[in-house]
Formats: sequence, C-alpha cells, structure tokens
Amino acid sequence: MSRITRTLAAVLMSGALGAGLLVVASPASAATCPTTRSPRIDGGEAHWNLSCLDGDLKVTGWVDDTRADAKCAVVRIDPYHGSTREFRACGSGTRKTFDETFYGTDSADVTLYLR
Repeated sequence: MSRITRTLAAVLMSGALGAGLLVVASPASAATCPTTRSPRIDGGEAHWNLSCLDGDLKVTGWVDDTRADAKCAVVRIDPYHGSTREFRACGSGTRKTFDETFYGTDSADVTLYLR
C-alpha cells in the first residue's frame, strides 16, 4: 500500500471514529430455509431461525444488548422480496424478540450490528 493510500485510509478511519459512524457488524448471513444462527459481536448477541411455509419466509428470534455503551444491538432482516425490518435492543441486558413473515420469498440477508 502506498504512503498516500495509507495516509488517506488513516484520515478516513479517524474521521469515521470521531463522528461515531463506525459500527461493529457480523457478516450478513445470506440464508434460505431452514437456517438457524447465533452470532455474537462485542456489545450484542442474537439468535434467529428462518423457516418457510407455502413460499413465505418466517424469521423468529431475539437480539440482546450486552454492553453499557449508549449503543443498541440491532438485527436487520433484508428479504430478497419485501421490506427490510430492524429490531433494536437498547440498554445493557435488554432483549428484543421478533417474529416476522415475509411473503413470496424463501431467503434473506440477516445481520447483527451496533448502532
């Protein structure tokens, strides 16, 4: 990596950190039915199940905020057909459950991150 590229990367990273824009995220889990995941990141954890019935996707689970840091643990569900939904647990020890159905699809990207 050139010196200019490293300097630019350092400036951009420090700017993102200073603005509070950097979030910790688990990799998106592109999943089809049936799938179960239990990701953990520093500050949050989650568990979800994907199941299908008659061409529709059902996603059930929970997200926990595990750190007192003024950030929320968030699960984002982005189905291949339908509207994206997010579920937030805010405050250390807080759990948010979810039970959502997405019609006409059998897969979604599901991600755990902090915001």
